[in-house]
Amino acid sequence: MKQFILIGVLTGLLTATIPLRAQVALRDTDVRKGSRLELGRTSSPQKTSASRLPSQRFSIMPNPTLSGLDRSITLNKNSAINEHYRSLLLPNAGSKSAAKASTAETSAPASDLKSVPPQEGKGDNRLFSNDKLWISNAYPNPADDVAELDYQFTGSGTEAKLVLLNVLGTPVPGYEQIELERNDRKVRIVTRPLDTGYYLYQLSVDGKKVATKRLLVRHQ
Repeated sequence: MKQFILIGVLTGLLTATIPLRAQVALRDTDVRKGSRLELGRTSSPQKTSASRLPSQRFSIMPNPTLSGLDRSITLNKNSAINEHYRSLLLPNAGSKSAAKASTAETSAPASDLKSVPPQEGKGDNRLFSNDKLWISNAYPNPADDVAELDYQFTGSGTEAKLVLLNVLGTPVPGYEQIELERNDRKVRIVTRPLDTGYYLYQLSVDGKKVATKRLLVRHQ
């Protein structure tokens, strides 16, 4: 009885191992021959390598912007070289630029002369004049100790006076009435006691204010 049981167990084991051996044999043959799954796996690198070929071809080609010839070309050229070649190709351009430079040089002194303001006391230094009186501006201006005015009466019956004002238009004490004598040719305004600063001297003829100008007092 025991022998029959052992024989049944052994046969059951043998029958169970036969399918396993068949599967192992099939796997071995698939590995040797190559199964469909393995073929798919092995073919994928070939496809990826084939797809990378165009990009590798383009990457091998040098970038034209980084080539040695393009590096040697500089966009910022020397202005002197440009001017030289321009003068060779266009002879008139150099002559025109030279003419422009010469005219600019010649016109510069004239503009400088025009920009210089006329100094007070020079040129037309006339404060007031009519058919009865002529009087000059005060000089020197700026004044230190004294300022003088030249004048001359050319008619009779004319009275002229000077008054010294501060910048607010108020008469300076002691300088309210400075008479112009008919027998004299010059009047003096003593500026030594005055403080440094700007003042106004005003001329009145026959009681009418006819001229007012500025006087700078500056002590040394």
